[in-house]
Amino acid sequence: MANSNYLFFLQIACLIILLSLSPSSAHNKSRKFMAPAPGPAPVSQVDYKGCFSKVYAFGGSYTDTGNAYLMGGFQSFIGKIFSMNPFGSTEKLPGHRQCNGRLVIDYLCDALSMPPLSPYKDSSSNFSNGANFAIAGSTALSSDFFSRLKIGSPGSLMWKSNPESFQTQIDWFHKFVAEKECMGKDEAACKAELENVLFWIGEVGGDDYSRLFGSSAATKQVTEQAVGHVYDLLKAMLDKGAKYVVVHGLPPSGCFPLHLTFCPLTDRDQNGCSKSANSVIMAHNELLQKKLEEIRNTYKDCMIIYVDYYRAYQTILTNLQKYQFQEPFKACCGSGKGPFHFDLHSLCGSFGTSTCKDSSQHISWDGLHLTETMHQHLADLFFNQSYCKPSFAELVKKKKGY
Repeated sequence: MANSNYLFFLQIACLIILLSLSPSSAHNKSRKFMAPAPGPAPVSQVDYKGCFSKVYAFGGSYTDTGNAYLMGGFQSFIGKIFSMNPFGSTEKLPGHRQCNGRLVIDYLCDALSMPPLSPYKDSSSNFSNGANFAIAGSTALSSDFFSRLKIGSPGSLMWKSNPESFQTQIDWFHKFVAEKECMGKDEAACKAELENVLFWIGEVGGDDYSRLFGSSAATKQVTEQAVGHVYDLLKAMLDKGAKYVVVHGLPPSGCFPLHLTFCPLTDRDQNGCSKSANSVIMAHNELLQKKLEEIRNTYKDCMIIYVDYYRAYQTILTNLQKYQFQEPFKACCGSGKGPFHFDLHSLCGSFGTSTCKDSSQHISWDGLHLTETMHQHLADLFFNQSYCKPSFAELVKKKKGY
């Protein structure tokens, strides 16, 4: 029991460090992977260009293009501990990302023939093509929830002891609509304007589970509350006028080097990932899909699609040769001689860390965040290979009136 509690403590510490804004701002290669059921058949190519002229994005570190950085988190955090910021290194890519390059949201903008979304906190942007409200490290549950459980403290290695909740992003959105998007327009005109916007709700809930590992909080209750918050917030968007919405499921975080470093070898599924961590994610995604179906039945004129992040990730993981990945579990940027190139005391960007020669061969960038190449493959699966339910092509066809 003591060893188990110690293991959970280590999980809490390392997960909070990276999920609450690490400086973002492997298994045996011969392992035989268990392939998932056959994936969806490719959909016919649909021209997405010009379908939407504006996108409003919400989510966490997999979607944030600079809000966390502009809120001061990276400057204060990195300035004390880290020597450099190795993220967002792609040439001519504005903003600050938890990646070595583009995110899925950037590939979406490419497909729509629009420039990358500016973060809401970027005062220099005119937001002509929408805005990105996502905040790295944000949670579905409120900061008060974590305060009551005494999770996180001012002395921990993180930029904020309590996270920004997803409600912050909703508050920003309402303010943005009132002051920019719908200024001078009546309610009907405002709704008509928002009906033509694509709403992108990225990964919401992953940071909650990471902060709660090893706590006294019951996982099932947390899942119900987290998904319930997503449900309520999505409903608020729809009532405001949203008609086209993309909602992400969570990726299999049990396959990340961060989890694998601290989970025991007995906690492995057929693909070498943490079975316990992924079981939590699967329960979350299952409940989320049920809630989305409820919303679809209420808002029948709206197109709400679910991004099957978990299945897409597993498809790539079980077809490494096809996607030309050599390192499914080893971080590109990090330190340590172990199989994961991850060391809790020497995170990516700190003194003594190193970066791999070819990030395109790695799924993981820093132990938790993904490489640009992985995002590129995921984007293709989401937009062109029916890993959305309904497919992204169906959403575009509905928008075009087909």
